[in-house]
Amino acid sequence: MPGARAGGDDAPMTYAVVVSADDGPEQPGRLELEPDYLRFSGGDPIRYSDLGDVYVERRVGGSDWGRPALVLISRDGERLRITSLEGLGALHELAEAVVESRGKTAS
Repeated sequence: MPGARAGGDDAPMTYAVVVSADDGPEQPGRLELEPDYLRFSGGDPIRYSDLGDVYVERRVGGSDWGRPALVLISRDGERLRITSLEGLGALHELAEAVVESRGKTAS
């Protein structure tokens, strides 16, 4: 189940995910959603304002067996494919949160 914010906005929302950068190897970890950015397992933050496109896709074949994934494409063309380990509901919640947060940031 996705992590809830403890005590209001003190803690980031967290999701158990598998991430693939630019169609590279899949890496399991934790995705944290902060008010202005997201971060994968303590890596570098990705600001919502740096995202050029956000969508959900389902591939046929491959190692993910057609699981739906949230795809984030930066303004520089870098592509992150995020699959939820918590189920389809969590993936859609994550997608909505990213789109909503992206709309709140200045471009």
